[in-house]
Amino acid sequence: MKIGFLPVLITGLLLVSCHCRDNKPSANDPLDRLNWSEKNFHVLNRLILDYGIGGKYYDKNKTPYAVFDWDQTCAHFDVEEALMRFQMFNLRYKMNREQFRGLLRDEIDGVKQLNDDFKNIRLANINQNLCDDYNFIYDNFSGMAGNKSLEEIRMSPQYRDFIARMLFLFEGYAATPGIGDEYALVWVIYLFTGFTADEVKLMSGEAVSSELANRIGEETLQSPPALKTRSGNVSCPHRTGLRVIPEIQDLFSALQSHGIEVFIVSASYKPVVEAFSGIGAYGYNLPPDHVIAMDLETGKDGRIIPEYKKGWVQTYKHGKVEAVNRKIKSGLGRNWDPLFTAGDSDGDVAMFTEFQGTKLSLIWNRVKGGEIGKLCRQAVDQMNDPMPRYILQGRNENTGLAIPCSESILLGAREPRLLLKQH
Repeated sequence: MKIGFLPVLITGLLLVSCHCRDNKPSANDPLDRLNWSEKNFHVLNRLILDYGIGGKYYDKNKTPYAVFDWDQTCAHFDVEEALMRFQMFNLRYKMNREQFRGLLRDEIDGVKQLNDDFKNIRLANINQNLCDDYNFIYDNFSGMAGNKSLEEIRMSPQYRDFIARMLFLFEGYAATPGIGDEYALVWVIYLFTGFTADEVKLMSGEAVSSELANRIGEETLQSPPALKTRSGNVSCPHRTGLRVIPEIQDLFSALQSHGIEVFIVSASYKPVVEAFSGIGAYGYNLPPDHVIAMDLETGKDGRIIPEYKKGWVQTYKHGKVEAVNRKIKSGLGRNWDPLFTAGDSDGDVAMFTEFQGTKLSLIWNRVKGGEIGKLCRQAVDQMNDPMPRYILQGRNENTGLAIPCSESILLGAREPRLLLKQH
C-alpha cells in the first residue's frame, strides 16, 4: 500500500471542512498546538490550567494525576504485538521443546477449538503442528541446539509455517468466545519464558526501533501449502510499523510541568512498555515506577517462568481500575480518582467510567463499536459542551499522525469517518 501525498491531501481537506484552526493558540497555553482538534486543544489546556499548580481547582493536599493506556493511545499501533512478531521472525526464544509444548493447551476453560473466523480448527491439531515446527527449528537453528543460520532456517517450510501459525493462534485466541483477550494477553508474554526482565526490555527496544523504521501498512503471513499439516493451511494479516505520538509526548510534559503526575496502565508486559516509554528512550521520558502493567513470576535465577505474578491483577478492563486502586490510591496514598484518563478500546472503558471523580477522558477514535463505541458517540454528543466529560481525537492510521478533527482515516482507507454506523 502506497501512502504518499494522499493522506496529506486528506488532512488538508479536514482542516478546511472541520474548521480546526480557526482560533490562534494563546501564549499561556500549556500545550503546543500540533494536530489536536480545536475543541480538544482548548479543553485540554483548560483542564491543565484549572487543575494544575496555580489553577483555581488545584488542591495541594490532593495532588492530581492522569492515567493513560499505552498501546494505540500513547503510541500508534501495538508494541506488544510488534514484539511478538519480532521475537518469532528472529526466533528469539529461550524455551526447550518441552517448555514450548507446555504453553499450548488443547483445551482452555472447556473450549477445544477456535471460532468460525478461524476455521473451527481444533486446538490439539494446531498445537501439534506448532510443536512439529518448533522441534525442527530447535534441532536445526544455531541459536538453539542446531548449526544452521537464521537465514538458512528462514528458507525452510517449517519456519514459514511456524510464524504464520503462531500469529494465527494468537489472533484466534483473542477472537474465540470462552478464550478471548484475557487469555491471549497473558499467553503472549509467556513466550518470554527463560528471559530475564532486563533481557526482555533490551529485546523490546530492538523491536521498537525496528518497527519505528518500518513502513505503516498491512502484510499477511501464509503457511506453505506444500507442507501437510493436521490443521490445514492458515493465513493471518498483521499491521506493520509503530509511531510515536508527539501530541501525547507534549501532553505528558505539560501535565507534569503543572504538577499533574502521569501514569501508564497497560495490558502489555511492564518491561515492554518501559522500553518504549522510558527516560532517554523515545521521547516520553516516563520513569519505570510510573508504568503499571502485566507482570510475570521469575525463578530463583531471575528468569521468567510461565506463571502470572501471584496476587497481581491482569491490567485489562476492570483490572486497570483495580491496578490504579492498588498501586496509586493505596500504594502511594493518593486515595482519590485520577483527574484525567486516556485510551482507545473496550479494554479502557472501565477506567473511563468507574472513577466518578475523573473530569475528562480522551478517546483516540478507531471508529469502533462495542462499549468504546458508545463512549465515542457520547463524546460527539458533547462536542458543544464547554467542558465535556469525553473528547474524541482523530488520526490517520496510514501515517500514524493525529489529524486536527475528531474523525479518523482507518488503515487502507481514504475517507475520514466519525462513528461506526449503527445497525
